[in-house]
Amino acid sequence: MIGCLAFVVLGGAIAACVVGGIFLLGLNSHADQAESAGVEFGRGTDQAGCRDEALRRLRAATRAHDLLKRRETQLFLNGCFQTSRATPGFCADAPKEDAFFPVRQWSQEQCQKTDAGSDDVCVSLFMEVSDICLGKTKRKTE
Repeated sequence: MIGCLAFVVLGGAIAACVVGGIFLLGLNSHADQAESAGVEFGRGTDQAGCRDEALRRLRAATRAHDLLKRRETQLFLNGCFQTSRATPGFCADAPKEDAFFPVRQWSQEQCQKTDAGSDDVCVSLFMEVSDICLGKTKRKTE
């Protein structure tokens, strides 16, 4: 009896690992596609264009109640910033130092100013903006 129970538990654990692995691989594929779309979009725009497109995508995903697309907007923005042109004055009001709480506070304020929501997804977008302004985002050289 104990042996059968152990066999069932072990089989269930293996099945859960296989299903979980397949699920994670699918999410990674979506993440790669979102960042690649951002890289491609960035080639034809500047930093402000990247931010505005990411906010447009965030609002559309919010209206559609698509949680995955909402999360993908940060990856899109990161990719876009890697290839976009600089926007004069883009970083004028961004935080000048890389400190978590001031950057998060600034990000929350930007979410309110742009009426893009107040949740962590919007805050993450503006933290990405802060990263480009602080020189933390790696640029693609072509």
